[in-house]
Amino acid sequence: TNKTNPVVLSQIAYPSRQYSHQGWLSEDRTRFYLGDELDEGNTVSLTTTHIFDVSNPANAIYIGQFDNGNAAIGHNMYSHNGKLFQANYTSGLRVFDLANLDSPVEVAYFDTAPTSSGSSFNGLWSCYPYFPSGTVIGSDIESGLFVWTVVEPELEVQLVAAAPELISSTGASVDV
Repeated sequence: TNKTNPVVLSQIAYPSRQYSHQGWLSEDRTRFYLGDELDEGNTVSLTTTHIFDVSNPANAIYIGQFDNGNAAIGHNMYSHNGKLFQANYTSGLRVFDLANLDSPVEVAYFDTAPTSSGSSFNGLWSCYPYFPSGTVIGSDIESGLFVWTVVEPELEVQLVAAAPELISSTGASVDV
C-alpha cells in the first residue's frame, strides 16, 4: 500500500526452483501460478507450473504443480475467462481450464514451432488473451505474430437407437 516502503507479507520456497520468472493470479485472486524459466531441462523434465494459495497473502501456501507433458520452457502466462493461457516456447500456446484452480486441465494448444522441441529459448515468447472479441495473440521469436480464436468445443451426441419422444423429468436413460 505504500510504494515507497514495501513490506514482505510472506515468503515461500517451491521444489526444483531455479529462476522464478513470471506468474499470474487466478481471476478470484486466490491462486498464483508461477513459471520457473530455468527448471525445465535442469531440475524437471517437463514444462512445470507451480501453484500457490495466496487467499491470505500473509500466509501463502504451496499447493503443488502441474505439467503439460512437453519438455518446453514455460514462459509468460495470463488468466482470463476461467482459463490460463501460457506461452511455452517450443511447445507454443497452451490453454488450461481453471474450473479446479488446484488441478488445471489442458483444453487447447497450438504449437507455433513444430520443428523445435526441448528446453530452448525459441518459439512462443508471450501471449495476450484480453481482447473483447475472444481473439488471442502470441509472439513467436522466429515466426512472428500468431492470431487465434479460442472457442469451446461442441459436444456431438449420437443415439444408438431412435430418439424417444419424451424423456421423463423424474429420470430416464438414453443410450448414446
